[in-house]
Amino acid sequence: MRVEVEGERLFFDVEGAKLRPSGPWLEEVPTVAIVHTGPAADHTPYRDHIGPLLARSAQVLYLDLRGCGRSDANDRRGWNVEQWSSDLRELFRRLNIERPIVLAHGWGAFAALRYAQRWPDELSKLILVNPTARIVVPRIVSRFDELAGAPAGEAAHNFFERPSEQTIGTYMHECFWVLIPSSDAAGVMVSPIWNFELAVHWVDNEARTLDLRPGLASIEAPTYVFAGTDDAQYPAASIEEVVAGIPGANVVWFDGARHSVFRDAPQSLELIHEVVRA
Repeated sequence: MRVEVEGERLFFDVEGAKLRPSGPWLEEVPTVAIVHTGPAADHTPYRDHIGPLLARSAQVLYLDLRGCGRSDANDRRGWNVEQWSSDLRELFRRLNIERPIVLAHGWGAFAALRYAQRWPDELSKLILVNPTARIVVPRIVSRFDELAGAPAGEAAHNFFERPSEQTIGTYMHECFWVLIPSSDAAGVMVSPIWNFELAVHWVDNEARTLDLRPGLASIEAPTYVFAGTDDAQYPAASIEEVVAGIPGANVVWFDGARHSVFRDAPQSLELIHEVVRA
């Protein structure tokens, strides 16, 4: 399904009813919007694990951010966090979703954090998985060096410093397996509709200057952070900046978990489910 937002069609899909039988009545359940990681990926990997689990207790909204997946990718001027956060708000408005729970993973946390900063009273809860407020290239390169050796660190350095079709290709070859369990890497690579043009554009532009730390203190929604210690692309030091900046943020760390916290630490799934049900 698609809805037009500021001239671009955004893809969304829904799993689970909003109203559910409860004795003789209908009970309204919360809506959880899953904001996917990237840049360049889409929502599809979340249909394998967290989405179906949350759909037991909530209505799950899958979406592809502007330029990603099945959403339109016509205008590069909209490939930025300010626009993506506006798109979230307008999508919720168009679908008559009030006070959603937003669950954002990795790169998707940029849009979710900005949404929570700009409209602090519109979210009921904010759930962040390996979030960062800025891209710190030396940290990323250092973690790839530590976790996978010099070839991965060099590939990360080259991509973040000189993004291009060539450097992102080498990055995916040398670094992707460091982020995802090897048993799942092929499926995670194949299932999304990738837009590597967006990834190159974003890393070469907004990623160089984006810093959401100054506005973190304005976030009012109850915030829950679930973090892996071994995510090279979203290092622990950067995740800690987010936790420290949001008043009252709760954090659970999973030792050894990488970017794919849901797959590396399956216990995280039920913990997130408990937050949604609470």
